[in-house]
Amino acid sequence: MRKKASRKKENSRAEERKKTLLIEEQAVLSEERTALSFMRTGLAFIGSGIVIMNVFPNSQSTVFGWMFILIGLVLLVQYALRLSRHRKKISELMKEIEQC
Repeated sequence: MRKKASRKKENSRAEERKKTLLIEEQAVLSEERTALSFMRTGLAFIGSGIVIMNVFPNSQSTVFGWMFILIGLVLLVQYALRLSRHRKKISELMKEIEQC
């Protein structure tokens, strides 16, 4: 009787741990989607800057266009680094899930 009870406890703990890991994975995937959307925004800033510089060829527009390009590059680099951290975390979580 005690063996069955202890097995049930171990199984329930393992199931709870698996559920917790899956919830963590969902949170990390959500953060990953956010990082990708910010990268997409960065690309939009870069594109807008290029368009502004080509459509309005005066000096003010050139400065404004370069500002957009710089903002876009900062967003791309910042969120590319975050994305690599999220991917590492996802692979760690997958390893833990497989062990359960």
